[in-house]
Amino acid sequence: MTKPVAVNVPGNTVVQDNAGDFLLVNIDPGDTDKPCSLPIGVPLTSPPWTDIKTAKITQLGNGDVELTISLYARVPEAPSFFVSYIWQFESRCLFPTPGKVYKDCVVVWWDPDVGHWQGNWRVITSCDPRTIEPGDPVEFRFTKDGVRARVKQDDLMLATSGDKIIWHAAVRRLPFVFAGYPNTIPVDVAPDVLALNSEPPPFMLHPEDPATWVPRP
Repeated sequence: MTKPVAVNVPGNTVVQDNAGDFLLVNIDPGDTDKPCSLPIGVPLTSPPWTDIKTAKITQLGNGDVELTISLYARVPEAPSFFVSYIWQFESRCLFPTPGKVYKDCVVVWWDPDVGHWQGNWRVITSCDPRTIEPGDPVEFRFTKDGVRARVKQDDLMLATSGDKIIWHAAVRRLPFVFAGYPNTIPVDVAPDVLALNSEPPPFMLHPEDPATWVPRP
């Protein structure tokens, strides 16, 4: 087993994740409250470009911070299904923390119906029922094995009510808000802040804590 947080120093946090540790549950039309990560009838597998290898938050200087998700394969230019790569701050809706959160996550996503990649800040305005608002666009690019986004440090610090960012990375194949299904989950997370319970209830477990990041002085 890997050590989830490999590096944690001011300005740089690196999280490692094991290959193949997917959360794979099809939508169940007969139980809309059941957690689900895949559409109805899709095989219980997911390609390696949806499998997190490492995730990083790195302070670059000049007020910029780079967010990175590395995967076990290159992301295709035009996936055949919805997919999103997420840096989730404050672990919102998993481990809520006090204080107003102005920026909840950065998302780089593909919707086949739209036909091009997009990157945005997102603000979760309610966890129950789930509601989310798109925020400002973010600069992003793909690498040979993943995706990177760049944000301003001042914007990133709006994602905390204190002096540190609490975060995890995630890959989704169902949107956070999906009509009729209030409990969609990612297919992969790092650290493993979610895990499927083989003997529910509850359906989900929380085996690992989220990561933290603080800027350099």
